[in-house]
Amino acid sequence: MGKTTLVQELKASLIRDGYLTTDELIPVFAGDTADSLFGRILASLYDTTLVNRPHSHGSQAMQDAQLLVRVAKFGTGGASVSVLGVGGGVTKGTAVITPKDILFDGPRVMRDLMSLVRGSDARGVVLHLNNLENLSEADAKGAGEILRSLRDIVLMHDGLHYVVAGTTDAVNAVVNQHTQVRSVFDTLMLEPMAVTDVHHMLVERYNYLRADPDRQVVRPVADPAVAEFYALFRGDLRGLLKALDEGVGQLIGLAGVEPTGTVPSVRPLSLDELRPVLRHRYAAQLASLLGERVRAEQLTTWGRTDPAGTQTQKSLRQLWKISQGSVSSALTQLTTLGYVVALPKVGGQPTQYVLSGVSRLIFG
Repeated sequence: MGKTTLVQELKASLIRDGYLTTDELIPVFAGDTADSLFGRILASLYDTTLVNRPHSHGSQAMQDAQLLVRVAKFGTGGASVSVLGVGGGVTKGTAVITPKDILFDGPRVMRDLMSLVRGSDARGVVLHLNNLENLSEADAKGAGEILRSLRDIVLMHDGLHYVVAGTTDAVNAVVNQHTQVRSVFDTLMLEPMAVTDVHHMLVERYNYLRADPDRQVVRPVADPAVAEFYALFRGDLRGLLKALDEGVGQLIGLAGVEPTGTVPSVRPLSLDELRPVLRHRYAAQLASLLGERVRAEQLTTWGRTDPAGTQTQKSLRQLWKISQGSVSSALTQLTTLGYVVALPKVGGQPTQYVLSGVSRLIFG
C-alpha cells in the first residue's frame, strides 16, 4: 500500500483507541512561511476537534479559534472533513485565511484548544503532515527551518501528536535536519521489501511495458545483479530503480547483445557489466561538486576507510579531525546530497550514519 493509505489505517486504529483525528492532511508547500504553516496546523487542530466533538463548538477556546481560522467559502466545492469513513457534517473550502499576526495570538489559542482536548474524554489529537516528497531540496530545507522555529509553540503540546510519512531523504531533510526537531520525533524505518518481491515487481513491470505481447520478455538486469544492488541500497527501492535505470540506459546496445545467426540474442546484464558503469558515473558526479570539494574529500576519506561500516558524529570527528559543529554540518550536507543516510535512533544511543547506495557503488 502507499504511505497515505498506511497512515489512514493507523488513524483508524487510533480513533478506536480514543484519539481524535480525521482523514485531513496538512500539506507542506514550497515557499511556506512560519505563519502560513502554523495557520494550517491550527486550522487542522480546530477542524479535528470540531468533527470529533461537535458539542465543543460553543466553548471559549473554539470561539477564539474561529477568529484566527477562517474556513469555508461555501459553494467552492471544498473537500468534506470526515472521520475515516463516517461522513462529517462540516464542509470547508480550500482557502484558510490566517491574519498576519497569527503567530502573536495563535500559540495561546492552540494551547487553549489542547487544554480543551485534555479536559475531555479524548486521549489526544493526531495530525498528519504531508507532501514532503514533492518539495525541492531547497524547499525541504526551508520546511525544516520552519519546523525548528515553530518547535516550542507547535510540537511540544502534551497530547498533540504528529505523523510524518515519507522517503528516507524527505524525512531526513524536513524532520531530521535539525537536532531540535529530530529530538521530538521517533523515526520508524519500515522493513524493506523482500528481494523475492522485488524480482516479482520487476517482472510485472517488464510484462506491462513490453511492446509485443507475443514475444518473451528478456529481463534487462540479471537477478543476482538486482539482489546485489538492492543490498547496497539497504532496501531503498527508489534508489535501486534509479541505479538500474541509469546503468541499463548507458549499456543499451553495448552489452548484453550476442550475435547468434541472423538475429542478435539479448541477455540480461550482469553485475560485472553494470557496476563499473555506475561507479564511473557516480564518481564523476561526486568530482563535479563545484564548491563542495571539502565534502567530497571527507566522503572519500570515509569511503576508503570503511565503506560498509557505520559511523557516529564522534567517530567521524576523529576520522576527519574536525570539530563537532563541523561534523554536524558536513553530515547534514552529505545527507542532503544523497551520499549519507542517517539510521533511525535506537533509544538514547547516538545516531548512526552509513554510506548510501550511491556512495557504496563509488567506493566498493
